[in-house]
Amino acid sequence: MKCIYCNSESNLTVSDIIPYALTGAKLKKRFVCKEHNGFTNDNYENQMIRQLDVFRNRLGLTERDGDPVRYKAELSIGEYTFPSVSISDHASIMDNSKRVFRTTDENGKTILVGNRSELLKIKGATDDKIKDISASDFSAVSHTNIQNLFISAATLHAIAKIAYEWHCFINDIESFDSQKYSDIVSYILNPEAQDHPVELVIDAMTWALMDQFSQTGSNMLFEYCDIDGNTYVIFGFWGVIIYKVRICKNDNVQFIDANIYNSYFYHVDGTDSGAIFAIHGNPKILSENCDQALSRLCGEIKDRLSKLGERDITKEYIAKHIKTIEDLLPKYKSGTCSIAQLLDFEHEDRVVPVYIIEQLSCNSQNYDTSETFTQNMQRNLDCKDKFIFTKDKLKEVLQRYVDMDKSGTFADMIENAIAFFRSI
Repeated sequence: MKCIYCNSESNLTVSDIIPYALTGAKLKKRFVCKEHNGFTNDNYENQMIRQLDVFRNRLGLTERDGDPVRYKAELSIGEYTFPSVSISDHASIMDNSKRVFRTTDENGKTILVGNRSELLKIKGATDDKIKDISASDFSAVSHTNIQNLFISAATLHAIAKIAYEWHCFINDIESFDSQKYSDIVSYILNPEAQDHPVELVIDAMTWALMDQFSQTGSNMLFEYCDIDGNTYVIFGFWGVIIYKVRICKNDNVQFIDANIYNSYFYHVDGTDSGAIFAIHGNPKILSENCDQALSRLCGEIKDRLSKLGERDITKEYIAKHIKTIEDLLPKYKSGTCSIAQLLDFEHEDRVVPVYIIEQLSCNSQNYDTSETFTQNMQRNLDCKDKFIFTKDKLKEVLQRYVDMDKSGTFADMIENAIAFFRSI
C-alpha cells in the first residue's frame, strides 16, 4: 500500500475520509502519508470544521474526547442578552457556578446573571434581589455567512479531499496514479489553486434522493460517470447542500438505457445505509459553478440549516440518551444529582426520550410486537409522520416531572419506563 497523494510507502497514517468532526459514521483507511494527512487537516479541514461548530453542536456531534462542541454565540437568558459567549450545552451555562454574565438594563443599571450561590458572594447581594430565570428561557444565536460556510477556498479544498479519498476507499485504490488523478491531487495539495473541480448540484432528482434516504445530518456519497467523459463524486453534506466533484477522466465507459448506481448514506448516529438508483438515458447530474448555484439555492440552504437542530426520534436516539440518564440515576436517588442535572437543564435530548418511554410504558398493554418501534411510537403518541415537541408541551411535561420529583415518584417512574424500554 502507498500514499494516494505521493506513492510514499513510509509513515502511512489512518485518514478520516469524512472528518470525524462531521459524521457519526467513521470511515477510515491507512493510505495517506503523515505529511499529506497533516497538510489537509491543517490547511482545510480544521478551518471548515471550526466554521461549522454551532451546527455540529446542534447535530449532537462531539469532539474526539467525547465533550460537546463549543461555539461562540449571542446568549439570551430571560430578557437579557450577552454577545460572544462560549457555549457547549445547557450545563455549560446553567451548571457552572463560577460563570456570571454582566449586562445593563435600559436605565444603565448593572445586571448580573449566574448561579444563585455565586451571586450571593457578591457584596450587597441578597436573596430578595435575585430573581429566578427558567432554563427554558435560554437561547443562543450564532451568526454565520453561508458563502464562508460552504464555498470558501478551504471548504472547497476539504470537499475535494473527501471526494477523492472516498473514491479511492470505495474502489480499493491504494496508490497514486499520476496519469489518472494528477488534476484532483494537484488541486488538493495547492491551497492557492483557483480552478477548482467542485460545483454545486441543482439537479432535482439528486436532491430528492438525498431527502428520501437521509436522516438529519446524514452525508450522502455516490459516484457516476458523466457523458462528458469524467467520473464525478456526488457529496450530499448533512442533507443541506450537494457538491459535485470531478475526480478523473473516464473515456471507456459504455452507457446503457438505464445506468445503475449505488449511493451510500453515513448517519450521525454512527450507522450507514445504502440505496440503488438508476439514471435513464445519458447520465448527467445538473450542476453550476459554486457562486451562481449558491445564489440560486441560498434560501433553501438556510431553511435546511435551521432544521439541523431537529432530531430523528429513532430507537437508537432514545437509547443513547436514556443510557446517560440511567448512568446518572444512582446519583439522583442519593441526592447528589438534582432533577435539573438529570434532565440536562431542560434539554430536549433528555426530556423527549424520557417522555416517549414514559408514554410507551404507561400504555404497555397497547404495544404491538408485530410492529416496529417507530410504528408503536407514532400510534401511541398520535404522530403520523414527525414527532413535534412544542415549547408549551416542554413546559407542561417539565412541570409534571418537577412535581413528581417533589413527591418522590420520579425515580420510580423512570426506572419502570427504562425497564419496559429495555424489554422491547
